[in-house]
Amino acid sequence: MDPEKQDVIKFILYLMLLEVEMRKKREKTGEMEEQLRADRAALEAMENKRLMLTSERDDKIAEKKTVDKLVADFLQADANGDFEAQKAMENQIVALISRDAGNTGPSGGGG
Repeated sequence: MDPEKQDVIKFILYLMLLEVEMRKKREKTGEMEEQLRADRAALEAMENKRLMLTSERDDKIAEKKTVDKLVADFLQADANGDFEAQKAMENQIVALISRDAGNTGPSGGGG
């Protein structure tokens, strides 16, 4: 075989090798893009869960502050002998308990 034909064959083999490598890289790129989409979806789901949990936490903190103030006010009214204020606070406590009893969500008292 003459050297020119050998060079042509080598060049063709080299091009075929490059084509195989390009195909592998395209496949790898496709896999990586698919993984990126899955990771982004998982990240979005985690962010949504974080926002939900943050909101629940903030609600519970606000409710605890309300209950703590109500208890402190009730104890102060008790110390002062202010029975009308105590009765009003008892009504507020009953309303809080009733609201919590009706809450059957995942973070509520009904679960």
